[in-house]
Amino acid sequence: MIKKITVLFLTWRIGLFVVAALAVKFIPVFGNRFPYFNQVLAVTGLPSWVWGFGNFDGVHYLRIAQNGYNAEYSQAFFPLYPLLVHFFTNLNLLVHKNPILDTRIYVDPSYFFTGFILSNIFFLLALIFFYKLVRIDFSQKVAFGALILLVSFPTSFYFGSIYTESLFLFLSLGAIYFARKGNFLAAGVFTMFASATRIFGLLLIPLILNEIYIRLKKEGLSLRSGELTKAIIGVLLTPFGSLLYMLYLKLNFDNPLYFLTSQPLFGAERTSGGFILLPQVIYRYLKIFMTVPISSQLFFNAFLEFSFTIVALVCLLLFVKKMRISYFIFTLGCLIMPTLTGTLSSMPRYSLMGFLLLPFIVQSTKGYYKLVAGLFIIIGIILTSLFIRGYWVA
Repeated sequence: MIKKITVLFLTWRIGLFVVAALAVKFIPVFGNRFPYFNQVLAVTGLPSWVWGFGNFDGVHYLRIAQNGYNAEYSQAFFPLYPLLVHFFTNLNLLVHKNPILDTRIYVDPSYFFTGFILSNIFFLLALIFFYKLVRIDFSQKVAFGALILLVSFPTSFYFGSIYTESLFLFLSLGAIYFARKGNFLAAGVFTMFASATRIFGLLLIPLILNEIYIRLKKEGLSLRSGELTKAIIGVLLTPFGSLLYMLYLKLNFDNPLYFLTSQPLFGAERTSGGFILLPQVIYRYLKIFMTVPISSQLFFNAFLEFSFTIVALVCLLLFVKKMRISYFIFTLGCLIMPTLTGTLSSMPRYSLMGFLLLPFIVQSTKGYYKLVAGLFIIIGIILTSLFIRGYWVA
């Protein structure tokens, strides 16, 4: 099955390159809706349909990987992914630096190569973990169908970009898989790293606690064999990724919540001054639909964000009775937490965290899930093309 998953991954990766290359032909004007692309991406010397997978947040992760958090408000981005890019780049195993390049202005191309390779490796590993996780509850056919839906999801291109999506997916799936298998120490370690990748990693804690409760209720955890001790240690480890980053922010910037307070600069009208409930956010979007010209990009982006959010939440409600309560809590948290900042911006990307819904979609639609995948691919071609050409998608 690993061979079959690898073929699926390679098909997805090659397909993204084909779409990206064609996007250059069909969208000749580069949107340039983000800074530093000349100093970080174009400097790689690669075609734009390759370095385009580092667009938007990618340039910030690469600048952090090379220079650390020396840019104002870059603290909005959690540290594990850029740390890994920095570590493997400086090992000189995957790439070699350009000693001539002035790194005070430019980011060395080696960081892009490393980040791109790591993102794709993490996604391949995530696919393997996802298959193994789904197989605990579903048939082989349903499990592979869920993989097909994941790779065909309209914003799955983020898994192959210079973003944290693939790393976070891999760590989340690792945490959930080991929790389901009763290895709560390993689940805690994966969660710790996930919480150093994105704040969403903390949402894995209630999932693990619920799985421990289920295990205690059904089978118990033996103190003599060390199972209970390992479970306790695992739970204690879970928040340390986020806590260590907060400690770093406190020591260096005197603000342990700097990752939150710096969000408004990067987050398309996000607020860090308090939580805004989903009904208020929906009302704001309905006002946009009624007042903004339908042909404008603002309307297009708002419609995109609104649609992905509503569809994901509707699917969650449809399958709530079939899902494990731990899965439901984690998925709901991943979908709701971004909206608390007062906007649905980036929800087409954040909705990728509804991956636990995919097996239920496959099972409920039977063989017709392939039609869903086809629709996903059509939308994905459009969104991938826009992203590669420098236009905001999520």
